[in-house]
Amino acid sequence: MCRIRLLLSALYLALTLTGHLVPRAQAQTRESAFGSVQRLPMLNGEPAATAVLGTSTPAPSETSTPADSEALPPPVRAARLPRGAMKIALLGVDTRPRVGGANTDVILIAALYPELPAVSLVSIPRDTLVYIPERGMAKVNTAFARGWDTFRQTLRYNFGVDVDYYVVVNFFGFVRAVNALGGVEVVATCPLYHVFPADPYYVPADETQPFTVTAPYTNTFTGEVWAVGQAVPTLTINLPRPGVYRLNGLQALAYVRARTGVPGGDLDRTRRTQQLLRALYRKAAADPVTLLTRLPTLITQLGANVKTNLTIEQMLSLAQLAGKFDEAAIRSAYLDEVGMTSKTLPQLGSVLVITDRDAVPRFVERALGASANQQVMPTTVEIWNGTRYADFGVVAAARLRELGFAVVHVQPAEQVYSRTVIYDFTTSAKGSALPQLQRALGVSDENIVRAPNPEGPRYRIIAGADFEPCYWRAARRAAARSPTPTPTPHFTPTPQP
Repeated sequence: MCRIRLLLSALYLALTLTGHLVPRAQAQTRESAFGSVQRLPMLNGEPAATAVLGTSTPAPSETSTPADSEALPPPVRAARLPRGAMKIALLGVDTRPRVGGANTDVILIAALYPELPAVSLVSIPRDTLVYIPERGMAKVNTAFARGWDTFRQTLRYNFGVDVDYYVVVNFFGFVRAVNALGGVEVVATCPLYHVFPADPYYVPADETQPFTVTAPYTNTFTGEVWAVGQAVPTLTINLPRPGVYRLNGLQALAYVRARTGVPGGDLDRTRRTQQLLRALYRKAAADPVTLLTRLPTLITQLGANVKTNLTIEQMLSLAQLAGKFDEAAIRSAYLDEVGMTSKTLPQLGSVLVITDRDAVPRFVERALGASANQQVMPTTVEIWNGTRYADFGVVAAARLRELGFAVVHVQPAEQVYSRTVIYDFTTSAKGSALPQLQRALGVSDENIVRAPNPEGPRYRIIAGADFEPCYWRAARRAAARSPTPTPTPHFTPTPQP
């Protein structure tokens, strides 16, 4: 019985850290109906085999190729984080049953502050170009394939953060866990259309015919046999606009993996990953009783697909701590905020290059540190939806929760607003969160209404028709509004007689 309890606790923590299970003594108040929920069809079929994650020191991926032509950058300075931070790498590994490999398609760094309690998350795009010790320049998603020590050194060298622990989840287990939970409702901030193989593990035997089955194949998840000559069976995820959508396991996996041909590419994927983790968090918090009834199934589904170097004692301690978190204590950040450009290299293909490595430690300190919202009572806001789309109030709430704000209420406005407006109810300018709200929502000074009131939430956000929840669309809009610099005239001197 004791061993069973320890196993339950270990898997419980692994699920908690990766967003699959988060118990809470008191469920946080959430929007009554989540707005209008788009229900995508749930896919049928149970997995036919178990893809077991390899050892903690996996074999190097065959797709990892050093970029010899890239000059080696110097190491960044160590980031200074508050004492007591427990740093954990949360990794999603693409270990395929037939071809192996250990590339990490999902890389998140979590800093846990047990005393507050609070969690700060940073997503690192898989295509980020980094220096891997004893390897050279390569994509960061190939570092873990060379072992945990190499991955840890890679993080320290390129990002200045010394990570203590890791939790690795195989995508196979992820799909089964989401299905065992009955699917998940995700708050999507950007539209997404993506067609993907019905088996995400499928790799064409003949790369010249990627859409035709050229060798006998059995679907890893359903057991269906694909005959030679037939078209590769596909599934589609179609989210036409920002809003709330219900996804099953395969759709959820496609949601966090889609990048090729998708606007925003790898950068947008890092945001979708954290959105899905928060969705799983809400799922667990909203119905803990149902979750407990499904726990045996979850344990069966994930037992062989989760790896960690946390001790049993640490797992038990963190499992107890997880119940104290609410969503306002979980803050999100993304590495591209430090500045990145896309580049194509002959040996690696498309990569993301950090434009200013000196800025990385400062970003890490801000992103993984404990913000003011996390160290004290979080700043409270209410949201009125003044757009034509029923879900946009929920989408705005999700954006602010990522920044650590406590959204206490979401409701429709009485009319459609052309501009987003912020009502500032604070009675003092000291420690004002107004600049952060303006940056997050793109609100100018003329759309701020100051109405001091010591009661109720500190701010009211009325999302107007100009509210753009999709980050890459907002970036394009901002770029279009930026004035084009006036060219400096060049004068040709007149020859002197």
